[in-house]
Amino acid sequence: MPEGGRSLGDFVTFEGYDGAGKSSLISGVREMLAHKSIHVVGRKTEPELVEISRVVEREDLRHRGNVEVLLRIALEIERESIITRSRLNNDMTVCDRGVISLISWFDYLGVPRDPCERLLQGLMDYHSNALTVVCAADFDTCWKRISSRSEQSRKEKLGKDVNSKYFAMYEANVLRYAETAADVVFVDTVGLDLAESTSQVVQALQSRGLTRQL
Repeated sequence: MPEGGRSLGDFVTFEGYDGAGKSSLISGVREMLAHKSIHVVGRKTEPELVEISRVVEREDLRHRGNVEVLLRIALEIERESIITRSRLNNDMTVCDRGVISLISWFDYLGVPRDPCERLLQGLMDYHSNALTVVCAADFDTCWKRISSRSEQSRKEKLGKDVNSKYFAMYEANVLRYAETAADVVFVDTVGLDLAESTSQVVQALQSRGLTRQL
């Protein structure tokens, strides 16, 4: 328990490939739990993270793979402190993407994980305290949603074939992560409508003793 005896708020991480429906599901949960204070900690919305994110995403700057993964690790380490502060002041803190997405970048860029294993393990240990909600969607659905966006990320602009390979890498990391002691819930964001998928997340929170006063 934190200093002063105050309990920490709930901690939930939403994962899923681009276009899997994370943003819609997070919005649905916030609406269903509107009576609770919920802070979404995104990589591009927090002042402490914005500049690092801009460097990573710059179109005119291509880092070597090992440099880029170190920048991405720095983002997540900085985000830890933001999440911890948020949990002191909010009923729930939502992490938009977590260690599964981070680890997948090593595969996308062909960078060995071994030199960074200690840092990655520290991040995995931190996120083990969270319920991880995985938005499960097939690649064709994800790509259809990505293609309809007016703005795309640097990764999305690489095209369908490259993202299809990345999707397979990401899914493999999801399955490996779920095989650990991590608390993972898969939500079908294609077969279920938003109301149904949102209810499934809230039920998962309740079953774990979270959001006790709904």
